[in-house]
Amino acid sequence: MTMIRACAFVLLGMLPALAAASVQPVTSGSGLDYQAAILRASSGGARIVVFERLDASVSGDLWLTRSIDGGQTWSPPVPIIASAANERHPALVETAPGAFALFYLKGSGAGSSYRLWRATSSDGITFSEQGMLDLGWATGGEVNPHVIRRADGRLTMSYQRLSGGVYVAESSDGGVTWDAQQTAINANGQLPRITYRDSDGLYLASYQTGGTDLQMWVKTTTDLRDWGAPAQAFATSGNNHDSLPVVMRDDAFVLFWIREAGGQFDIAARRSADGANWSDDIVVTASADENDVEPHPLVGASPGLVELYWGRESPLGSGDYDIVRDPAVVVLDAIFADGFGDG
Repeated sequence: MTMIRACAFVLLGMLPALAAASVQPVTSGSGLDYQAAILRASSGGARIVVFERLDASVSGDLWLTRSIDGGQTWSPPVPIIASAANERHPALVETAPGAFALFYLKGSGAGSSYRLWRATSSDGITFSEQGMLDLGWATGGEVNPHVIRRADGRLTMSYQRLSGGVYVAESSDGGVTWDAQQTAINANGQLPRITYRDSDGLYLASYQTGGTDLQMWVKTTTDLRDWGAPAQAFATSGNNHDSLPVVMRDDAFVLFWIREAGGQFDIAARRSADGANWSDDIVVTASADENDVEPHPLVGASPGLVELYWGRESPLGSGDYDIVRDPAVVVLDAIFADGFGDG
């Protein structure tokens, strides 16, 4: 074994300790801050985080905080979408330089009232609600939107129907209108998340199934309207939640998710060149004293590092969740030792 290969294995073995040492707060206080959507503005590079702030009945409003110094300090959080309704699960994209769109679920009472909504901003600070999305459903029950922007400007959204199944839709006008084809990814899935690789037109979607203990699955396709290929088992042992895939700068897929260990959740990741063959688990957090949930990565210039944002309950069982970040999570396998050190 060469020295550089040996160093890579040592570094991977140290990942939990390194992650614990580098975790930084984004929000604080006694509230329940959850489900952070993060982007880096194309002009000026400000990091913008929109997150849920939940009350005692787990009804949410959407709040925003920004950083103009690379994530070292954050502005005081402010509410941007707040009403008597339950507003949760933000998905934030920049549709053009200086133009931002926010997608989220909104409803009250029974789940059948939930619909997906859109708000827009010209400064990444103040958002104006634009109204409900028409996805072709005669009844309500759409939740959990996740939206990505392709290089050609089109938006792709995965979402869930509470009556069953996970779906995908597309917009060519910045999210103002969406197709109503109701394209199904899986009839029994929950909490879908999607990504797209521009180099070969490959979509990768992840989702979970089950009840108490959840299983994680992935599907790939080059045809957004055809998800008929069999699902691939990704994490089907134990209790697995909150997946989110991204494409790295070297075109590799990395998929983050959380898994239960001893009554609490930790974050893990795997890397794949083709969306079918995955690396061994990369341990991101490992703590018996905290719950780590809803990881949302921010991809930068490096093929081997991401900024990672998530919700952390500390101490365990307190119900006090804050948004935290790790500015440099390593997502390279040991065999790619020459990738270490990329910034």
